[in-house]
Amino acid sequence: MTEAASAPLPLAGTSREARIGRRILERRLQLILEYSRRLPLNYLGYILVAFIVWRQGVQLWPWLWLALTGAVMVYRWRLGLAVERVEPELQLQYLPRLLRGFDFNGVSTASIVPFAFYAPGDFAPMAVAAVLMAGCTIGAASVAGSQRAFVGFCTLTFCFLAGGWAWRGSAVGFMFAAGIVLVYFMLLATVRDQGRMLHKLMSVLDDNALLSEVVRQERDRATAASEAKTRFFAAASHDLRQPLHALSINATTLDILARRSPDPLLKEVSRGIGSALRQSSGLLDGLLDISRLDAHTIEARFAPHDIGAVLRASRDEYAALAAQQGLFLKVTAPETPLWGLTDADQLIRIVGNLVNNAIKFTTHGGVTLSAEAAGDGRVRVRVSDTGPGIPESERERVFEEFYQIGNPSRDRSQGLGLGLAIVRRTAELLKIEIGLDSATGSGTTFTLHIAPAAPMGESPPEVATALARSFDGTRLAVLLVDDEAEVLSAMCTYLHQLGWSVKGVATGAKAEQALAEGFEPDVMVVDYRLREETGLDVIERVRSRRPLLPAVIVTGETAPSRFRELSTVAARILHKPLDGNRLARTLQEVVLALDEEASEAVAPR
Repeated sequence: MTEAASAPLPLAGTSREARIGRRILERRLQLILEYSRRLPLNYLGYILVAFIVWRQGVQLWPWLWLALTGAVMVYRWRLGLAVERVEPELQLQYLPRLLRGFDFNGVSTASIVPFAFYAPGDFAPMAVAAVLMAGCTIGAASVAGSQRAFVGFCTLTFCFLAGGWAWRGSAVGFMFAAGIVLVYFMLLATVRDQGRMLHKLMSVLDDNALLSEVVRQERDRATAASEAKTRFFAAASHDLRQPLHALSINATTLDILARRSPDPLLKEVSRGIGSALRQSSGLLDGLLDISRLDAHTIEARFAPHDIGAVLRASRDEYAALAAQQGLFLKVTAPETPLWGLTDADQLIRIVGNLVNNAIKFTTHGGVTLSAEAAGDGRVRVRVSDTGPGIPESERERVFEEFYQIGNPSRDRSQGLGLGLAIVRRTAELLKIEIGLDSATGSGTTFTLHIAPAAPMGESPPEVATALARSFDGTRLAVLLVDDEAEVLSAMCTYLHQLGWSVKGVATGAKAEQALAEGFEPDVMVVDYRLREETGLDVIERVRSRRPLLPAVIVTGETAPSRFRELSTVAARILHKPLDGNRLARTLQEVVLALDEEASEAVAPR
């Protein structure tokens, strides 16, 4: 028997009372079926009654009665089993037959009562009354508030018992008769109360079902709206990134030309364009980071790392920015390696976001990065500033997306308020515990607790992050595939300015043609969304000629489902917009990493 005796009720187009009535019938059916399973146990009491009457001198009828009641019991028990095997939506139609089973049981049970008074003495009537009244009490609990079932099951038995004691005529007999009648009406009142309580309970269940349906509909609407919003932002993000991508590449080229030119105005214009583009790119990158972390498409690569080296790499990255603001940026860490088990790239992103945030909101003094061994064995990292501090009421909210303290005008130079949201999500990825201690007017300290790691050998691993590496000027041969003429022209122009060998084409077929004509690239850069094909199709075509050629995919796609698909094919995935320096640095890292792997593979062991 399932929890629901029939199919779920339609909430629309059905009156409340009709729904409640149906729920009552379903609950009643469920209780009666549960009672039906226990009927063979109840038969033991009937055997006791037959034995008592037989001892009174009635020879044949007790055993005929036992067979009759046994037949009724078997009928009700088998009917209950048959109903449980019926489809839930059809079970309710058997309820009248199950209720008639109480009538049959009541008639057959009562037929033994007169014979209990056959011989003088009170033992047999009292024993039979006790057993049968107990059975009626149990039955009353199983009818789930159905007065009709209770009357059919118990009335005749109680009438015969009361009549038998009254027929005895003594004071004791009349007292027992009155007591039996009183018990009957008390049980009937209990059944009525049970029916009222069942009605109230089913009313509450109906209200809950309506509320659940409303919540489900609102959830579905919210989900649909969220999905529509995600699709909109993905499309809008892609369309916004396309022109910004070409503009970023051109701005980097302009910066190269400005450095070569003596014209100060050109340098100033180049600096202003670069600053505005960095702000725009930073905002889009923050949204992309949140999307990737929420989609769980970033996997942590845990390894032992010297935490002091990680902090020094972060200091080197942000030293110039701190100096521009007139702030100090220093590291306090042991000279000997302090080993922590973490992903250095992701840890640098956490520390970098904290340092960048501190520099934005600190007007005097500076930022201190420190690392030490904590008492519990973990490595404790602190990022402390001398800024305005965070009020206690705001300390939890600062980790929310788009929330910023002290930026009511939404100054774009202070970002979107995503830095600490990214910190929290990345820390969860790395299983790092974050603490926040701040005093208004006295600065803020973020504390990171990192799991310890066993010391490495003499050669500590390099902090493998693009942000910590310097541009080494290596010249490469690059195959560019992009069907946006402006973007393709901008990338070709920039890489030519670096002195690189570049071949730019718009389709996979032309890329194959370039290889056939003798162009030998070190790496290919492919836009993901092309007009006639995807970047994956182009990579497959090119690798049919150059199977080991590394690929970098450039895309404006931000849908989380794309991240894993692209990462299985490309060595790196770059998201638009990106400037020329980042593009060149990434290509060098991809090619140089492959060269290092090849050298290690052929080195003697």
